[in-house]
Amino acid sequence: MLQMLVCDLDGTLLMSGEPFDPRDVHAMHELGEKGAVRAIATGRALATAKKVITAEFPIDYLIFSSGAGILDWRSQELLVSHTLQPDDAERAVQTFLAHELDFMIHAPIPGQHIFHFHRTGNANPDFERRLARYAADGRVFEQGAWRNPASQLLAVCPGGDPAEPFETLRRELPDLSVIRATSPLDGRSMWIEAFSAGVSKSQAAAWIARTCDISSENAWAIGNDYNDWDLLRWAGSAAVVTNAPEAMRAEFTTVSSLNEWLGSH
Repeated sequence: MLQMLVCDLDGTLLMSGEPFDPRDVHAMHELGEKGAVRAIATGRALATAKKVITAEFPIDYLIFSSGAGILDWRSQELLVSHTLQPDDAERAVQTFLAHELDFMIHAPIPGQHIFHFHRTGNANPDFERRLARYAADGRVFEQGAWRNPASQLLAVCPGGDPAEPFETLRRELPDLSVIRATSPLDGRSMWIEAFSAGVSKSQAAAWIARTCDISSENAWAIGNDYNDWDLLRWAGSAAVVTNAPEAMRAEFTTVSSLNEWLGSH
């Protein structure tokens, strides 16, 4: 029984350069009329998510920054936020520096649009593209000790498959949440993010489910990228859209869109 729907944003509900599909929006309206809880779970920060999701959009909750924050969409109340404490942020900074990564350190929620950045000087077009997009909010990180809390670190690994940098960072930062995602900017580079322990889309969805007294068996989830994997495994029913990585398409039902998936049940 569908009591809760959690849907990824970029590449699932929202395709690059296109508006929301009216059929998907209508499907979410109908779910709300039937009493289902609706949430979007995105890797975007709160400010950038609000640039594309209007106040009238038919959801009840927004999970942003891959689970670092949860917003009640109707009241706009911040319900949950996770912070990297200064010591943890400093360990993550020094680990990223040791691996010669281009990265950004984002301020705590809700001011996470403010960031410091470190660039290696190596060719990294996707990093430079992200930096240019948010240049007004960025400051150069002068190497040394990092003494402030942060919402997250985000490294951009250009080209190829950075599975090894990702796995190495997970091993070296075992008490933090290290998450990989495909860049929404070029669709190829890998973003590696470090958050405080327990941050993930699945943990955020589980928090909402507990709050609403809903079992994970009655929760459905749909996504398209690596940072959705834990969410899809948590949900009682899960699907990916056709642009998902091959390994995810092999594990989950593959559909063309949210409305197609809902319409098939």
